[in-house]
Amino acid sequence: MKKGLIFDLDGTLWNALVPLCESWNLAMKDNKLPYRFDIKTMTSFMGLTPEETVPLAFKGVDFKTGLSYFEICLHREIEYLAIHPGTLYPHEEEVLADLAKSYPLYIVSNSGKGYVENYLNALHMGKYFSGHLCVGDTNLVKYQNILYFKEKEKLDEIIYIGDTQKDKDESERAGVNFIHANYGFGKIPHELHYIDSLLDLKKEVKAIFKD
Repeated sequence: MKKGLIFDLDGTLWNALVPLCESWNLAMKDNKLPYRFDIKTMTSFMGLTPEETVPLAFKGVDFKTGLSYFEICLHREIEYLAIHPGTLYPHEEEVLADLAKSYPLYIVSNSGKGYVENYLNALHMGKYFSGHLCVGDTNLVKYQNILYFKEKEKLDEIIYIGDTQKDKDESERAGVNFIHANYGFGKIPHELHYIDSLLDLKKEVKAIFKD
């Protein structure tokens, strides 16, 4: 049986809240738009699709206008994070290097096109992953992108690692196992399998896969 691990990005593999806020506020300022964002507000957007984010971020305008503002922010954030990336979580590189010896690793995120590449390239993490997809690549929601990898990579068993209730829900829709990254942005009811640190991940993976 081929077993694989699929990771969420924000709140699971990196914390990019500060540069995200900076890039969105620069985009608003440069385009003379009235919106401004702080860490608390940006945290509330984590894990959401563009369609879910727009009404929350750009109140007072119609969806089409809000989406145009979101595209302005997205363009700026992709450029900005290439130079000012988010930060890795403690022990991340050693844990991923160890897991990659036993399982193929993938990323599935609800981010825009180019966002995952910033994590992989700016922080030199690409060597650990066999593939990545986001809603900006495929226009598919997270569970559909998980199933895409299941079929494409011929994965018999999958664990999705994420930090929000939405990650859990999408894992259930895809019919795959789930580990809650409890150190991330989302708090959900107690899970059978959860980690408070990436150092705990290998133990939980082995428990689920029964390796």
